[in-house]
Amino acid sequence: MAEERTQWNVAQLLKEPIGATRNFDVQASVLQQESDVTQAAPLAGQVSMLRTNLGVLVQGVLTGPVTVACTRCLKPVTLHVTVELEEEFKPTVDVVRGSYVPVDEEDTALLIDEHHVLDISEVLRQAVLLEVPIQVLCRPDCAGLCQTCGQDLNEGTCDCPDEESDARWEQLSALLDDIEL
Repeated sequence: MAEERTQWNVAQLLKEPIGATRNFDVQASVLQQESDVTQAAPLAGQVSMLRTNLGVLVQGVLTGPVTVACTRCLKPVTLHVTVELEEEFKPTVDVVRGSYVPVDEEDTALLIDEHHVLDISEVLRQAVLLEVPIQVLCRPDCAGLCQTCGQDLNEGTCDCPDEESDARWEQLSALLDDIEL
């Protein structure tokens, strides 16, 4: 199994002419355990780094399983996500002169630090979270949980009494009864 890596020293690449490239195999665990989404295994794939006139363009595709809770019954569901990465990272220090470069970048995750280390972990974390659907179901016919007692309705019915109807809706219910379907 390859070593997990999301950081590279790109000082040598920044000294090379525009168009120089580096390719890396990547394995990365970028999600924290306290998140609603957790990684079942590290993301794996390849990234390519291209020297541009402004910095380093990172492109790649990584895939891996993530675990989220079913939105109806809260059971864990494992999904396979594919993250396409294409971001340009800009240096904060000129690699030749050693002087600081003025940076007007709002996203600090896209900056190469003063030691010329390029870190893709935050960009990957955000990309993984964007790939996870808003509503995930463990199965299409998931019945969910009882709103009163919390019983998993996929495993059986609960003993809660039927909810009483709200008097405010009775007139609308009467209209539905009058309509032939």
